[in-house]
Amino acid sequence: MSRSRKHGVFAVSGDVVAISNKRKELRKDDKEIQKTLETIFHQMRIAGNRPRTIESYEYIFKQFVEMCHIEYVEDINIDKLYHYLDVLEVTPATKLIRLKSIKAVLSKFYNNSWIKERFWSIIQIKIDKGVKKGTKESDIDKLLQLID
Repeated sequence: MSRSRKHGVFAVSGDVVAISNKRKELRKDDKEIQKTLETIFHQMRIAGNRPRTIESYEYIFKQFVEMCHIEYVEDINIDKLYHYLDVLEVTPATKLIRLKSIKAVLSKFYNNSWIKERFWSIIQIKIDKGVKKGTKESDIDKLLQLID
């Protein structure tokens, strides 16, 4: 008698057994991004932030959420933030403004204990500052004449 190595409770028939995705089961406890954003912006209104500031943060963060397909707070990570900044077709100065706005909202998530680490704090965007044109000698002479 040939005895199979798997017998008793370990015996498996030829049927395929579907294994459920644990991540989907956990999602019911995760924080939905839309609900958390409503809470954050409500907190900002109560704290006295200007309506225009809140509108700007809301516009930029919702754009980030849509571009990176974020459904839950737990989906936000440094890779998605870098991806968002990479695909933006704007000047580096505008990217810096967008990054600052996203960092402000993420800090609110952190303050509410919805995010455990401040991963966004290491991201920096450097922009070239224009060199100011020097003054001509004739302009300096005119200025000195006006002083007398």
